[in-house]
Amino acid sequence: MKEIEYFYNIIYYFFYRAIIKLFIGIDFILMPIVKIFYFFINKIPSIRKYYVTKENNDPLDVAIKRTKKVTENPKLGLGTMIGASGPMLITFFLYMSIYHIILYLFFPTFQDNFGYVVTIVAILAFLTDVILCQKDDKGEKYIKEFNKRKGWWRTKWKIITILTLFLSLWFCLSTSSIGSIGRFLISLHSNI
Repeated sequence: MKEIEYFYNIIYYFFYRAIIKLFIGIDFILMPIVKIFYFFINKIPSIRKYYVTKENNDPLDVAIKRTKKVTENPKLGLGTMIGASGPMLITFFLYMSIYHIILYLFFPTFQDNFGYVVTIVAILAFLTDVILCQKDDKGEKYIKEFNKRKGWWRTKWKIITILTLFLSLWFCLSTSSIGSIGRFLISLHSNI
C-alpha cells in the first residue's frame, strides 16, 4: 500500500508542477495587462495603499507574490486543486477498465446506464485521492519532499507520469466494447 501511495503522490506532484508551469505561461502572456494594472496601482492612491506594505514598497512585487502564493501553495493552492485532477483521471480510467473487465467477463448481456457508472467510478476515484493524498496532508508532505529532489529523478518520473496517463487511457479504451480486450471478453460467451 505504501508503494501505491508513493506512486500516486509522485503523479500528483508532477501534475501539480505542470499546472504551476501553465499558470506561469499564462502570466507571461498576460504581462501587458499586468503592466497596465501596475500603472493604475501607482497612480490611484487608494489602490496603491492596498498593495504597498511596510516590508515591500513595490506594488507589482506584492501582487506577483500574492499570485504566486495562490498558485503554488502546497496546502490549498490552484496548483494542488487543479493538479489533483490528473491522478484522479488516471484512477478513473483504471477503475473504468476494471468495471469493463468484470462486466464483459461475468455479465456480458447486462445493459447498464452509463451515466450512473461514470458517477460511481468518479466517486471511487475521488475517494482514492482522499485516502492516498489528502488524508493527513500526505500530498503536502510529498510535495515538500519532492521539491528537494533534482536531476535524473525528475526526468524519469515526468516520463513515467505522462506514460501512465496515456497507458491508463489506452487500457480503458481497449477494455471497452469497441476495444480488442473487451471484444475478446465478450466473445468468450459464445451464446451471445
